[in-house]
Amino acid sequence: MQQQKEFITYNFNLPNHSNELSKAENIIEKYQQKLKKYQHNNRINDNEHTALFEDTIRILDYVGRLSMSAFAIEDELQDMYTKQYIHSPELAKKLWLDHFENIHHPYNILKNRCFRILEEVDELYQNVHKKNPPNWKY
Repeated sequence: MQQQKEFITYNFNLPNHSNELSKAENIIEKYQQKLKKYQHNNRINDNEHTALFEDTIRILDYVGRLSMSAFAIEDELQDMYTKQYIHSPELAKKLWLDHFENIHHPYNILKNRCFRILEEVDELYQNVHKKNPPNWKY
């Protein structure tokens, strides 16, 4: 049985981005569907590749900017765990990293989906055209 983690309870005044993340998730799902269509048809032209790539970069940037508030509390969070578990620095480090990851989790899921789209759209282009995509510089 997995033990439930007990994180330090503290109000870090982090914004609630659930609405923004939900909208971003819907947009990412549309991009994933567009990519699946291209993959199913095993075709993608330069314009389609560039448009999907750039749109995905824009939503990745958006989600990344939303997550900046979570990065802003890193030092404070680490300090709190270090002080709380002063006699167990290894435990303090593990707990603060787990807590930090927990805060970033919703952002990371969406960012990882974007990275997957970017990889797959480039791979599809390479497979179809037997050359590097137009966004690659030599």
